[in-house]
Amino acid sequence: MTGKRWGIWAAAGLLMIGAQPALAQSTSALTTKVEVEKSVAGPDGQPAAKSYHTPDVVVPGDRVRISLNFTNNGAQLASGVVISNPIPAALLFDGTDDPAGFGVSVDGGKQFAPLGALSVPVEGAAPRPATLADVTHVRWTWADAIAPGQSRSVAFFGRVR
Repeated sequence: MTGKRWGIWAAAGLLMIGAQPALAQSTSALTTKVEVEKSVAGPDGQPAAKSYHTPDVVVPGDRVRISLNFTNNGAQLASGVVISNPIPAALLFDGTDDPAGFGVSVDGGKQFAPLGALSVPVEGAAPRPATLADVTHVRWTWADAIAPGQSRSVAFFGRVR
């Protein structure tokens, strides 16, 4: 590690710079929560247990979970909800556990698709398959409506650069 440390306020600020999630209803709310992942080795070769905590500091190499919570504060169903979030330059995208309706962009949010369906142009050569390091945005498109007063959450992971 380089010893470079960021306060959680800086990490959260980096996550929100330029974030303009699309909300289906103007009476809806989107909140973001940033947590750092900690792993504790299990006894006798058991898999490590993971936990998530609001960090005081994050350092390069830390894995963070960014949770996005959509709440329908309106009086009608919220349908066609699309949640989009840029990946800040301080993070390297590291996956999601919420694959339903999920897509990524490697071109600044112009096109979204599963990572395996995307490619990146290479000057003077054929395009190469996109990798996690190429992801610039994440997006969820929900087919099911969110009832009034109800919430739905998704999350993605990133590694601090």
